[in-house]
Amino acid sequence: MEIFQPQNLIEQRICNRADMNQIPISGCFELLPLCNMDCKMCFAKMTRKQMEQHAPMREYHEWLELARQARDEGMMFLLLTGGEVFLYPHFRELYLGLKKMGIVVTINSNGTLINEEIADLLASDPPRRMNITLYGSSDDVYARLCGNPHGFSQVTRGIELLLERGIQVKINCSVTPYNVDDLDNIFSVARKYRLPIEAAYYMIPAVRKENAENTQFRLTPQKAAEARLHIRELLYPPELFREYVMELLEKYRGDVQNQAWKPGFTCRAGNSVFWVNYDGMMSACSFTREPILFDIFQMPFKEAWAHLIENVQTLHLAKKCHDCRMRVLCTRCAAAAYGETGDYEGVPEYHCELTRHFIELLEEKAKEYEK
Repeated sequence: MEIFQPQNLIEQRICNRADMNQIPISGCFELLPLCNMDCKMCFAKMTRKQMEQHAPMREYHEWLELARQARDEGMMFLLLTGGEVFLYPHFRELYLGLKKMGIVVTINSNGTLINEEIADLLASDPPRRMNITLYGSSDDVYARLCGNPHGFSQVTRGIELLLERGIQVKINCSVTPYNVDDLDNIFSVARKYRLPIEAAYYMIPAVRKENAENTQFRLTPQKAAEARLHIRELLYPPELFREYVMELLEKYRGDVQNQAWKPGFTCRAGNSVFWVNYDGMMSACSFTREPILFDIFQMPFKEAWAHLIENVQTLHLAKKCHDCRMRVLCTRCAAAAYGETGDYEGVPEYHCELTRHFIELLEEKAKEYEK
């Protein structure tokens, strides 16, 4: 899940105040679990048969009513995601209804279904941003990873249609064994269109039983550590990258701050951010399902939010992780702990190994700079 990231100082202050007061400033609605692609590592996808056996999609007016209740409790920002959102029936009515409420809407999409009609709809009342996931720099990569031999051509056409209409676009990338060697080219595509890009080197275990085997399609901890460093190398000019390496090493070598072992998550999830699954189950984020689940269509949002806050505040991350010297560079979180171990207080060994390799790579870079 992409938790809302403030883009300027005013938004940062609003979100910080929401955190302090536990106001649900930002929400995420997963409209459906269906997609027109079949990405090997996907944690969310379901077939139509699987979906119908589990729960039907909710009607757009149900989502609008939920958004109204959440807005009344303080929600300003909303992410629409899936599955592929443009497969959702009555997307037009839902989107325009949300905009009419004054909600700041961001949309996640794989970009392959964006045509002139969709682009014109979005241009009529633009979203805050379109997040487009780019899985490769060619149709061949899309065929191998996503089962779509025309994916790259489709998504770049979609991006061009959005940009022609002045709609803000950001590129997301999920790094897997099937596209890690294409990472430099993916970044080149983002530069070609002058778009910001964010690449995820860690694929969390699936939260749906239908996708339980998908961890075989993620990077090994060592490869993920290499990708973590290389992503920064692609983002930064040489001097800034060198500063990045040395600052992280200095942070790691320094004294670990003696912070209290506090309950709750280490991000905004369950404190000022919430997630609603396509079937109406509400949780702190897309990866933290049980035991924090509430049927949002069976109780008022205000009540569900109060329960969510209360439950999140009873959880701790592992004491071992809190006391670990590597934690200053470790990106583990509650979702990773639960996804890897089935327990919020579990120690995600994948992250331990990833972080150890990452520190070794930083040390190697530092030695190169000293020569």
